[in-house]
Amino acid sequence: MNKSKLMFAAIAACVALAGCNKKDFNAITGTDTSTSVTLSNDPPSYNLTVGGTAGFAPVATLEPQNVAIANGSTNMTFAFSNPAVAEINGNGDLQGDAVGTTTLTITYTDVVHNFATTTLAIPITVTAAP
Repeated sequence: MNKSKLMFAAIAACVALAGCNKKDFNAITGTDTSTSVTLSNDPPSYNLTVGGTAGFAPVATLEPQNVAIANGSTNMTFAFSNPAVAEINGNGDLQGDAVGTTTLTITYTDVVHNFATTTLAIPITVTAAP
């Protein structure tokens, strides 16, 4: 095989591989005998001060499998009932922005069980900084 044919074959292989992508749904791997999924978070609520952070973002856990779901996964969304009170900041931390209360609703789409959705509501209270 001459060099130009070999180069063409290598380029064709790269293009073919680049066109393939794996969709990661954070599905549970291995044997899954569960019949449904619920979400939990520890702690079940947050108390912050204005400008303060929790030092982390909430991490929902699939139960009964006890599998942590990463923030920003393709099958999870985060929504605040009052986004002026708290947010997930640019560092990925839960941050208090204004005095008040809000509820963080995490919605998870369960790809193992016919794309059923499960939600978890986490109350957040933000108080004035001392």
